[in-house]
Parts: sequence; structure tokens; C-alpha cells
Amino acid sequence: MSIRAFLLVGILLARDHALAHDLWIERAGTLHTLAYGHERSGHVGAKALEYKPENVKQAACFNTAGQEIDALRGHAYPATLKGDCAASGFLTSSGYWSKTPYGTKNLPRNDAGAVIDSWLSVESVKRIDQWGEGLARPLTRELELAPLDNPLILQAGDKLRLRAWFRGKPVAGVTVAYFGKPRGVTDADGNVNIRLQNPGFQLIQASLDLPLNDDKADKAIHTGGLQFEIK
Repeated sequence: MSIRAFLLVGILLARDHALAHDLWIERAGTLHTLAYGHERSGHVGAKALEYKPENVKQAACFNTAGQEIDALRGHAYPATLKGDCAASGFLTSSGYWSKTPYGTKNLPRNDAGAVIDSWLSVESVKRIDQWGEGLARPLTRELELAPLDNPLILQAGDKLRLRAWFRGKPVAGVTVAYFGKPRGVTDADGNVNIRLQNPGFQLIQASLDLPLNDDKADKAIHTGGLQFEIK
């Protein structure tokens, strides 16, 4: 990784640690439940945290061809999808955040007083349980990691080839972390290789900052999680 990439990673990790929580999807049969906290990651903190149901903006179920299919969505906490999903996904946003000398507030920059940094948080997570070539492409227009090959047949120690997508196009310069620890930055084609270190549950996350041209925040921070399980 280049010196510039390491500096970028350092900036990302220096953000208010209290907000460094993770999204993941628990599955029981055909029920997919969105969870939030630290239970599945390498971060320190509460295992599970409650989120506002209204923060969940989208929930979708896909077949192996990458086509959205019908599923029953639950709108209370915790958010759920019930369906035979080869891949399931949730999009959330907790809104605007401002870092001030007195702490971090869930407010836009123009309502937070003296502001050091401000951002709009947009988070998504995708779980893959069955593989098909359609899942090697993006399923949404949000920041998303798509495996280039079937990740479900890999084992601990293998490398996973990924491509980062945003608004339907491969995107370079995206920081990619494995269980919360940065492991690389996508190249000019949006590609990155990540070595899977452990068997079982896998959680890989991408992060991208984009400037905002308004008075509510300096930037939008997009994060996209990919999860699956291996033997």
C-alpha cells in the first residue's frame, strides 16, 4: 500500500471511534435480520446496539442472477426481510453528524455550533448465501463490493478478488477493511485482493468520502459491507 493510502486509512480510523459500529445480517432460514454493533467485527464496544427503524432506507432480496425478487419486509426494529434470497441487502442512513469541541452530535453543520468536521453517513451491507454470476455485478447504485468469483467455495488463507462499485461504475481509491482492519485500496479498475484469514463468517467493508456542496456537511461518508460464510 502506498504512503498516500496509509495516510488516508489513518484519517478514516481517526474519526470519532464511538461511531465505528458495523452493520451485518443475521440469517435464520428465510429470515434476514439487520444487526448493528460490534459482535461480528474486531472493534471494541457493545455487541449489539439498537437503531431507529426509520434509518433503514431500503431492503432488498436478490436471486443468483442479481435480479431483485419479492420478499416480506418488516419495518419495526430490528429490520427484517423474509424470502429465499441468494443475496440480501440493507441501506441505512443515520443522517448528518458534526464533530465539535464538545463531542460529536447527530446534527448538520449549520445546527451544531462550532464544528471541526461534518459528514452525512450512508451505510449499506450485503449478504451472499448462494452464488451466481449475476452477483459479480453491483446490485444497487450505492457503494458496494462485488466478488469477481464465487466466494463461498474459498477457504481460510485463500485470496478473494473484489471490485468496488459506486453509482454503477467501478471506483478507484476505495479503502477496504477486513473485520475493521484496513487491508488495501482499490486500483484504477476498482479491484482489490483480500486474504481471508479465518473460517466461518466473513465481513469486508469499503469506505469512500465524497465532498458535499451544501451547508449541512463537508462530505458524505459512504460505507458498504460484504458478508458471507466459508468452511
